[in-house]
Amino acid sequence: EMRYLIEIPIPYVDKHGRKLDDRKRSNWRRELADLLTDCFGGFTPGKAPALNRVQAADGRWVTLSEKGQVVLRSACADRDAFLQHRDRLVDLVVRMGEDLNQADVFVLAYPSDSLLIEVHEQMP
Repeated sequence: EMRYLIEIPIPYVDKHGRKLDDRKRSNWRRELADLLTDCFGGFTPGKAPALNRVQAADGRWVTLSEKGQVVLRSACADRDAFLQHRDRLVDLVVRMGEDLNQADVFVLAYPSDSLLIEVHEQMP
């Protein structure tokens, strides 16, 4: 059973709110997808929440719209299984953040009771 969920958002805008180059984002999506597949056997892409509220350097709060943001999701058995690959994930996500001009990047990893249920079509 896969009880530990890993999520990595791929930014849509840089730290100044400017839309990122689609090719760069696609390249990072492929690199992260390859790593998640290598570490955990696969991944599922999905839409990330479109709005992010961040604090600017001067202390004011800014809402960034990232309607094109994608999150890659993967899963593993437990926290120990995640920790075996944590350093590789952090290294790649930090490189992505630097390349895509981010103030910060993150990897979400947490226990989950989520389920994947396959629905089979019935033949007429």
